[in-house]
Amino acid sequence: MGDFNYPDICWKTNSTKSTKSNKFLTCLADNFMVQKVEEATRGSATLDLILTNVEDLISTVEVVGSLGASDHVLLQFAIQRNAETKTSQTRILDFKRADFQKMKELLSGIPWTPILKNKGVKDGWEFFKSEILKAQMQTVPTKKKNKTSAKKPEWMSKELLTELKLKSDMHKKWKRGEITKEEFKRIASTCREKVCKAKAQNELRLARDIKNNKKGFFAHVGRKRKKKEAIGPLRGEDGVMATGDREKAELLKAFFASVFSQKDSHLQPQQHGMDEGFGEIQPQIGKQVVQEHLATLNEFKSPGPDQLHPRVLKELAEVISEPLAIIFESSWRTGEVPADWKRANVVPIFKKGKKNDPNNYRPVSPTSIPGKILEKIIKEVVCEHLETNAVIANSQHGFTKNKSCQTNLISFFDRVTSWVDTGNAVDVAYLDFSKAFDKVPHDLLANKLVKCGLDKTTVRWICNWLSERTQRVLTNASSSSWKEVTSEVPQGSVLGPVLFNIFINDLDEGLEGTIIKYADDTKLGGIANTPEDRSKIQNYLDRLERWAETNKMKFNRDKCKILHFGRKNGNQRYRMGDAWLDKPYEERLKELGMFSLQKRKLRGDMIAIYKYVKGNHREEGASLFSAALQTRTRNNGFKLQERRFHLNIRKNFLTVRAVRQWNSLPRAVVEAPSLEAFKQRLDGHLSGVL
Repeated sequence: MGDFNYPDICWKTNSTKSTKSNKFLTCLADNFMVQKVEEATRGSATLDLILTNVEDLISTVEVVGSLGASDHVLLQFAIQRNAETKTSQTRILDFKRADFQKMKELLSGIPWTPILKNKGVKDGWEFFKSEILKAQMQTVPTKKKNKTSAKKPEWMSKELLTELKLKSDMHKKWKRGEITKEEFKRIASTCREKVCKAKAQNELRLARDIKNNKKGFFAHVGRKRKKKEAIGPLRGEDGVMATGDREKAELLKAFFASVFSQKDSHLQPQQHGMDEGFGEIQPQIGKQVVQEHLATLNEFKSPGPDQLHPRVLKELAEVISEPLAIIFESSWRTGEVPADWKRANVVPIFKKGKKNDPNNYRPVSPTSIPGKILEKIIKEVVCEHLETNAVIANSQHGFTKNKSCQTNLISFFDRVTSWVDTGNAVDVAYLDFSKAFDKVPHDLLANKLVKCGLDKTTVRWICNWLSERTQRVLTNASSSSWKEVTSEVPQGSVLGPVLFNIFINDLDEGLEGTIIKYADDTKLGGIANTPEDRSKIQNYLDRLERWAETNKMKFNRDKCKILHFGRKNGNQRYRMGDAWLDKPYEERLKELGMFSLQKRKLRGDMIAIYKYVKGNHREEGASLFSAALQTRTRNNGFKLQERRFHLNIRKNFLTVRAVRQWNSLPRAVVEAPSLEAFKQRLDGHLSGVL
């Protein structure tokens, strides 16, 4: 921390115009440093900075006046230390002591087929779930979550433990004078080498096995972090901080629900669309298909709200595949969806920005594992239909077969660069939807499912799967109450991305401009040589804005940006609705509290001359500047003689180029008693100069 003297950096946007300041920002980013001071510390500039590589370490940074005659403010802040964590009361399944063979025997004795055939989907599911959980209670013991510090390190072997004990014994002998210091140092060095080697081998093993054991890898990374990730205090709309886990969960639940689109009607597709020919099907789901999905489950994932753990389901794949196939097939045919498959435990994931702002968290919704298996089966049918009938436009590169973020960028900029290469001016609009997945209206999505040609059976199941959904937010060890979901395609679900692609598919329908999408991230480009060309691009943007309004979506205009290419580009300003996407240079400078680059250069010149004429460099200044003859009474009192020159190299040198501007300064500015006073008066003068 200290006075870093980068007045031109805007810390709200992490942006600057100067090369030197940009290098400083790059250095901070490369070293994962965060700047915590948000208020100005001298005048309108933030010069005094507090930098940290652990964002949560510093909190409550406040300006508390100044010290003595200093024109810099005092900063007061708190350093958070790791409080001793309470012993967790949470109990988890202890799979090391589980008797899966006994569990299989218990479940194999149940006549699944006759029982499930006589029950509806929801009753059948409840019976299946209760029997699994009942057998689990009898065969899988539970244990308290261990504190990390109480566990033996993964790299610790029996041989290494013996070496460490030997080192400890040798240390005691050295203290008693039984061995020399050199003997002890030799044993300690050998032990240290073996520990380093064991740690390196353990990390190499985790890295190589990351595909099969992601949990182990990220648990190791988490233990290495200086600060544990947890959701800290959150600020509500009323400015009050929520500190308790339950309070934070309720606050996030309310925020996540606030972005939903309101439900205008019951979730049913228009009947006329279904009567036009997309008939019902009789889907069949075999035992083998379900068993294959169960066998490939990631056993390290967390269970959904139904508490059915993927490790248990994977171990029982052979036994439970048949009853699950019966339930899945009946659910798909009838459209009945158990409530467990429509519930989600929302986990808030921090994105960026201030950690006390709920807006900087996105919801990820872990759902029922068996429900996801049926989603996968239905997704395969939906995707096959979309590919066979070429439903999804070529402009979509997200969540589509054989396309990626790379194909998105190369396809779009191949065209843009070819235009620029032939001498054209090109304008590109980067467009961003606000909470895109959360705002998808279920009624409009249902109608688009019908229009894309999906069969009635699948459309009915998806509609019922989307309707009457509920979610709750989990924070640390607490959860919020349940909340109805009135819109969204669930993030964290299997079907969600495919449904979003269907919903946004008609975004560029009838649009002649070059548009490309990666899920909701959209780029629009076009040649911008003439006013007519630029008017077309504006018309395209207007059309996209109307699409968003019709489909109850909203563009995040603050994140929509324009990029201008080409030497003869007119830098046209565009708007989305009534908001301009690019603010004028002067307006941006005003928001940042900065002068223009020209004024900043002039300010630097004037400060330099002040130092030579009245400041610390007066002795050297006597040979560089000459006082002008004072023939007028109305001047600043320190006028300098303007020198003659022949070449630009001399014209552009400080002692020549800045004299005229110095002579035009008001007397009150030039007669400032100190350099700091001069800077303040100069800033006041420049702020009133065009």
